[in-house]
Order: sequence, then C-alpha cells, then structure tokens
Amino acid sequence: MLRASLPPLDGELRAVGLKATLHITRDALGVPTIDAANRFDLAYGTGFVHGQDRFFQMDLSRRLAAGELAELFGARALAVDRKTRLFRLRSVARQVLAEASVPQRALLEAYARGVNAGLTSLRSRPWEYWVLGTPPGSWRPEDTVLVTYAMWWDLQSEDFAYERLRQEVNARLGGRECGDGWKCALSFLYPSLTEWDAPVGAEPPAVPAELPPPEALNIREARPVEAAHPAAGASMSGESGNRAGSNNWAVSGRLTASGAALVANDMHLSLRVPAVWYRARLRIAGEGAGGTPLDLIGATLPGAPLLVVGSNTHIAWGFTNSAGNWASLTRVPCTAVGAEELSTASGTLALTVTRERIHVKGAADLELDVKSGPAGVLWQADPGRRSCWFVGWLAQQPEATNLSLMGLERAASVAEALALAPGIGIPHENLVVGDRDGHIGWSIFGRIPEGTAAARTLGSIEWTTAADHPRIVDPPRGLIWTANARVSVDRKELALIGGSDAGYGANYVLGARARQIRDDLQALPGGAKPADMLRVQLDDRALFLARWRALLLKLIDAAGARDQPGRAEFRRLVEAWDGRAGVDSVGYQLVRSFRDHTRDAVWDMVVSALGVPPDYNVGPPSQFETPLWQLVTRQPQYLLARQYADWPAFLSAALDATIADLGAECADLARCTWGRHNVVRIRHPLSPSLPALGWLLDMPPLGLPGDTHMPRVQQVAFGASERFAVSPGHESQGYFQLPGGQSGHPLSPFYRSGFLAWAHGEPQPFLPGPARHTFTLKPN
Repeated sequence: MLRASLPPLDGELRAVGLKATLHITRDALGVPTIDAANRFDLAYGTGFVHGQDRFFQMDLSRRLAAGELAELFGARALAVDRKTRLFRLRSVARQVLAEASVPQRALLEAYARGVNAGLTSLRSRPWEYWVLGTPPGSWRPEDTVLVTYAMWWDLQSEDFAYERLRQEVNARLGGRECGDGWKCALSFLYPSLTEWDAPVGAEPPAVPAELPPPEALNIREARPVEAAHPAAGASMSGESGNRAGSNNWAVSGRLTASGAALVANDMHLSLRVPAVWYRARLRIAGEGAGGTPLDLIGATLPGAPLLVVGSNTHIAWGFTNSAGNWASLTRVPCTAVGAEELSTASGTLALTVTRERIHVKGAADLELDVKSGPAGVLWQADPGRRSCWFVGWLAQQPEATNLSLMGLERAASVAEALALAPGIGIPHENLVVGDRDGHIGWSIFGRIPEGTAAARTLGSIEWTTAADHPRIVDPPRGLIWTANARVSVDRKELALIGGSDAGYGANYVLGARARQIRDDLQALPGGAKPADMLRVQLDDRALFLARWRALLLKLIDAAGARDQPGRAEFRRLVEAWDGRAGVDSVGYQLVRSFRDHTRDAVWDMVVSALGVPPDYNVGPPSQFETPLWQLVTRQPQYLLARQYADWPAFLSAALDATIADLGAECADLARCTWGRHNVVRIRHPLSPSLPALGWLLDMPPLGLPGDTHMPRVQQVAFGASERFAVSPGHESQGYFQLPGGQSGHPLSPFYRSGFLAWAHGEPQPFLPGPARHTFTLKPN
C-alpha cells in the first residue's frame, strides 16, 4: 500500500487542459526540470510535481491558514483552528482570487489542474491519508492563496502576543510617553536603537540604554506578583521561533570574481519533514513567434506555481522576514462580552458577528462566532481583567495579498525588480537582489500602508508608492545584508516599517547576527565567489557572548571559586572555550546557559515588579540584551529585587542555578557539550503519533554547531530551511542546500537526499544534474 503511493518518475500521460507537450526530468536528487511551451503549461507541470511529491504538506498549509485542521485530525486540532479561523482567511482568499487579473486566475486554475492530475497519477492515495483514514480533497485555485496565508501566519502571528505584553508593561508603568528630559522606562526595556545595530549605510553611534529613574521604575520597592514566570509553552528567550529570523546579502559585481552580483540566502524557519521548499528548474523555450525564453532556478513553495527565491539568469534574489509592525493591537477596557456587544464602564460597543462552522473529524461540527469591532477582530477577551484585545492585521485586507511576485520572473535588472516592490502582495520580506551587470538592491516586498498610526492597518488603506517605498540601490560599500534587524538608516523608512512601534524597536531581532555578517563580508578579499558565501553562512563564532565570558571570569575569581569545586570547574571550562558554538564545545554551552539564566531572571524581576499577568508574559523583547547588559554592569540597587543583597549576589545565584541545571543534564560538567544539547530533530508531522516509525519518517538526529546570535542559526527544530549563493548568469558556479529531500514519501530514494550535505555544510550544485528520469505529459 505504501509503495502504491510512490509517484511514477518515468513514462507518459495524457493530460486534460495542456496546450502542448510538457517534459519533466528528475536528476539524482529528485530535482525536477520542467520544460513547457508556455507559462500556463509550466504552472500545470509545477502543480503536477507538487501534487506527486508534496500533497500532504500542501494540504496542511491550506488547512492551517483556513482553520480546517480538525477536519483531518479531529478535536486535537481544535485549539489551532480556533486561533486561525478568527481571521477568516479562506473568505479573504476568495476575495483575493476574485480581484486577481484574468491571466492570474487562469494560471492558478492551470496549477490546480496540475496538482490534481499529479495526485491522481498515484496508484493509491498519499500514504498519510491511509494512516488518517481520510481521502485527500482536491486542490482549488483559492488554496494557493491560502498557502500564502499560512506563511503570513508563520511569520507574523507571534507578534500579537509580544505587542500585548509591551502594551501591558507600558500600562503598568503608568502609560507615560517619553518626553524631553524624561528617562522613559518603556524605551529602556524596549530600546529602538542598540549598540548591536548594523544597518546598511552610515554607522550609528553606540547607544547605551539610559537607566530609568526610581520614580519611573523601582523594582526593589515593588511588591512582586506570584508566579510571574511565563505561561506554559511560552518562550522566555524572545530569541527562538520566528524571531531568530533569516539571513540574506548581496555583493556588488565590482567585488566578485565573475563581475556579476553575488546573492546569498538562508531563510530560517521551523524544520520539518518534508522540507519547506521544493527545488525546481522551470523553463520555457519561447512563447510563440518572438517569444522570450524563461529559465527559473531555485526554490518553489508547494502549493504555489512560482519561484520564491533563486535566479532567472538575469537577476538573483532572496528573502528574510522584515520584522516590521504589520498589525494593530487595541485594548478595550471591557467588563463583559455579550452575543453582539461589548460592555465597558462608559457604555456598550456593537460587534459584528460572523458564524464560522468548523468540521471536526469524528465529532459534531463546532460553531465559532467571530466578533469584530472598529479596531478589528476580537482576538482575546478577558473581562475579569477589563481587557478585550482587538487585532487589525494586514493579512485580513484582500489588497495586501496578490500574485505579483511572479513579476520577478521577467525582471532583467535590479531597477526592474525594485520597481515591482510597492505592488507585491506577500507577507513582508526584506528583498535582496543582484543582477548580472553587478548592481545590487534592497527593498521591502509586501504592501506597506502609509503613515505610522496603529489604525493604518484598518479600513480603506492608502499604500506606499515608488516615491516613498523603502529601497537601497548600490550602496558605496558594495554590500547589502539583512538579518531581521534594522536595515535602513532613513527615519521615514523606519517609521513606515515600524509603524506605531517604530520608537520601540518594531519587531526587529537583536543586530548581533547582522553585525557579524557585515563584518564577515567586509573582511572578504576581492574576487568573491560562492564558496566565500558558504563560509559566512556557516560561521559559528559566538562573538556575541564574548563579553558574557569576560563577565563570568570576573565573577568567578579565585576568591569566588575557593571551597566551591563546582564554580572552579565551571571557570576552568569557560576559560578554555575556543569562542565557537561547536558540537564539542563545553565552554559555549556554559556561557550561553549562564546568560540565559541571567536574562530570564532579570526579566522575571521586571514583570513581577510590574504585576504583569503570568499568561501575558511571553518573554523579553529581542532588544532586551541592551538594558540587560546595562543592569548587570552598572548594577543599580533600586532595579534589583529585594531578595538579593546586591548584584554580585544575584549573579552568583544565577551562576549556581546554571551549574545545578547543567548538572541535572550532564553528570560530568566537562561532558556537557553544545552538540549534546543542540541535537537537531527534523520530524514528520505524523511521527509523534507513530513513534515506532520514527526511524522511517524522520531525518536522523544530529548534534550540529550554530545557535541564534551568529550567522549559522541552528536550534533543535529551527534553522536554515535552505542555503544558496548564486550570481545571475553564472548558475553553474552556485550551490543550493535543503535540510531534506524532494519527496514526501519515506520509501522514495529522494526522501532524505541532500539532508547530510545540508547538515555538514557541503555545497550541492545550484543547477539540477543530468536527467535520471523522464516523464512526459501530452495534451488530451
């Protein structure tokens, strides 16, 4: 039964809806090259291979966005469906499709026909549906839009909880705005500029965080709330999940060996089986008399008929999450929530109610009332705390999503690519692009509302145009880099990206990773090649923790280690550390753990003193490193919890807690390596329910180097979802890596192909290799 669902790789098939013969070849890794006579047949062929190799993955993506997972998995998926169904994204996807151009709709229809043909080419339904006891549903054109919304959700939905926490902290600080001469406690905790920033452009001066005066924040005199630790499942780090971000950069042709620009990209996402992306080469020899050839090489997203990142031989491009502010969160002080209205101390607020029906496998349907007000959808209601939170998310605006990304397929220069930026409707990304003439550029791909007010995401929206949409072209250094931190130094552009949160760091991650990438690129000799880019992507030097190592060594001096064998051993191992997050590194694990304990304890002191509800505490912002360092080095007594005599006592307690926790994990501290902790586990979604088949379904677990604040981002189930570097017009010199194979079928020879090369940082060719299999589709 399993083998019956393997796709045929060789042969011929008559296909309804094709205009001309289409050829699909696959190389030794299973990477397809699709040769078509026109763009619609090319979309059909792309859908065909996606349907053959990745249908279950596509199904999960559309169901996630639509809030329809319970229909497949039953009541266990209801919690997720309740969250996503609030935004009614299937309804929005239908509006997007209705507003698309006639050619765009025709393209999605061709793709959907191809997906369904690929699905029916299997002799049996995909194996996952036998396990679930449910037949797969056919693919519809609107489902492609939903796959895009799944990416919106993955990249931006975490921001709602972080913004709620920021607003709660601000409210408990008295809601004061920062004025002239006022050392604002909120801007101390949520700094907009830090000493780690490394934007493209003029180097900003170091910005030490100003300590707020005792009248603004006094932890020592506060009465901390009990159990202020983060809610179950919440990340305390503010550095995991999507906030660890992605990397991309471009090197000007005047600095490369080929003379063409050199573009590198590694998008960091949750790692799963199969891989997020699907490699492909999509070609058209020429559309009719005088038609222009098309040659697209790179990564596609299963569920969509276009190239997401890669090269069209004229330009190459890559993406990272922009980390901007693309949603408004509004608190209404509610006292009760009724069927169609919300009560406050000053009156009532009428709500618009839409009833959604969630189908639940093996149980009755669930009715969900989606309630909306002037500030958006009612996201969370907590009348007991007089807090009802409304979200206005750009994803809910049909005009914010479209298929215009396909315009990159025909762009022949950086100028042409950047001209598309204001109209591209995708979740907001840092685009880095380079062309074969050596030019490089940056912009935001994703539609940006004008203005900075929180309400800019609501109602009728005026969008940026070419006149004010953020962009950088050919900077003097010949280098552009992004890593989810601040890119531009232009205040107007920063305001457009950060919106009402621009003064509090937007959703940017700490700039340490961007700074290290910048320094790596500036240190390259002339004549840069793709191999140089891979060395930067694999850089696991922990420069960010150097000052924490120094702090530890100062803390554990000879007196501090006397009669403390655990501390003495800790110091010895830290002193011997080589400065990398290597698999055999004990020192890295120790320094990192101490910093994590210290950060979490300090943040806990802050939110406890402010009385923040535990379920609101999702951890500190990424920029918290700046105020944290100010606190542990300047050591103001009034910003220390009263349970500690002084800051040295607090740091010593954090050290002892670190030793105790590591001792529970490793009997011998000298064996507590980073590789033992950072074991990468890339699993199939069904693997937890089929533990006996984990060996078959999952990638082999491996201890790998890398972490968060360095170019090589690597965590247990998060990291580089791809790596590549290429110069347009010189694709044969580039490389491409995926953390898994092309196929979603565990019996396929392409299920794990490429995984070990990704894990060990071994380059694989950017172009597909010689054909090993050929499948032909002919018009019926």
